[in-house]
Amino acid sequence: MDEQQRLDAMAALALRNPGANGRRDGGAAEAYELTWPGKAAMLAALDMPPAAVLKPLPDAALAAPRMPHGVIEGDNLPVLKRLRKRYSGRVKMIYIDPPYNTGGDFLYADNFRARRGADGAAGGGDEGRRHGPWLNMIYPRLVLARELLREDGVLFVSIDDNEVHTLRLVLDEIFGAANFVAMFVWQSRTSRQNDTDLCVQHEYVVAYARRRRQAQRRLTAANEALWRTLPGFAAYPLAVRAGRYDNPDNDPRGPWKADPFDAPNVRPALTYPITNPVTGKVFLPPPGRCWRTGPERFAALQAEGRIVFGRGGRARPQLKVFLAEKQRYGEVATTWLDGATFGTARGGTRDLQALFGARVPFTYPKPVALLRFLLRLATGPGDLVVDFFAGSGTTGHAVLAENLADGGGRRFVLVQSDAPTGEPRWPTIAAITRERLRRAAGALGSDEGFRAWRLVTPGRAGSRSGTPPR
Repeated sequence: MDEQQRLDAMAALALRNPGANGRRDGGAAEAYELTWPGKAAMLAALDMPPAAVLKPLPDAALAAPRMPHGVIEGDNLPVLKRLRKRYSGRVKMIYIDPPYNTGGDFLYADNFRARRGADGAAGGGDEGRRHGPWLNMIYPRLVLARELLREDGVLFVSIDDNEVHTLRLVLDEIFGAANFVAMFVWQSRTSRQNDTDLCVQHEYVVAYARRRRQAQRRLTAANEALWRTLPGFAAYPLAVRAGRYDNPDNDPRGPWKADPFDAPNVRPALTYPITNPVTGKVFLPPPGRCWRTGPERFAALQAEGRIVFGRGGRARPQLKVFLAEKQRYGEVATTWLDGATFGTARGGTRDLQALFGARVPFTYPKPVALLRFLLRLATGPGDLVVDFFAGSGTTGHAVLAENLADGGGRRFVLVQSDAPTGEPRWPTIAAITRERLRRAAGALGSDEGFRAWRLVTPGRAGSRSGTPPR
């Protein structure tokens, strides 16, 4: 049984057997695992079938020439159980922005810290009391999220320092450490906070794949046909930034940039002297590295005018890389997401202000630019995107914008609770989600609409069930 089969079996066992995580022999076995108070009861509840059904809300939908999207109002755990049968193994990307367990006062619950018992007991110790309830909330949702993903699908989770360490551990348990993709550091603020000794300016986006590709991750001219057929998740390259290329020597092949001619590792066949033709200085690869090609190929590149020795001609050898060559294969993304490029928390608020005016109905939304970046990394034409902590609907907004930009035809399903807002115009957070999508579609000029559902208890009037879009 390989690692992927083991993880599939573990997930299935967790859904059938609340005692499936460790101690399978009644307590004698020891295993490397994450445990906390209430985990067994949580797993038992995960196995219970959902009692509620999805009721169509035609009056809450956004009618449009095309309606590929869906918005569901209700508790996301039973909703995910309902979606599991329809969407298992079909979702390319899941993004969630769950509660960070900060203890803050928001429209949604963000304090999952258990109180000390009446007898003064801490309930698993201070750390168990602090993190256990949050883990009992997030764990079953992550198990179901993994079930929804395609073999090449990926999960992105926004988080901050309060729970990032426990999130990584629980994702290692559910997805497997080998399927960790990256932990992006997002610059959530650029201003300086002066009321403490250190100003925290970042949050994280943690990424795990259903199956992480272990080789041939980088798309190149040499592996293009293979790259597009290999199993597992690999990030799409980003569009080349043309501003990094220029043409100071009027090369007829167009704008170019100079890349180092050395490469990783020591390889004797790729270790040889190169002489600067202007200075006569002889260069060898830097310690621990080799040249990119052998001497014959180097001579050919030099004859083609592809080798430069710095702008002044007196430095180490470099390779001319032309913009026209790179555009097809793009650039590798980095894990540092600066606020100027990808938006800040304040930028997310400005996105909402552009739609609702100065008084926005939701606090701390993620910026559209951040979600569009994730969509470009992970999705292609027709892919299905799910967000089951949808908040104000940034993910849906980003899908609409990205579809207009590249004609990708992505589809989204958003899930948001019916937590009350106290605002008569939008009495629940889900109502805010739907209203934002209406306004975003109008502002963008999109012809894409969405259908709407609400999770209801069977037996209530008008509780006829429906199904989300395919």
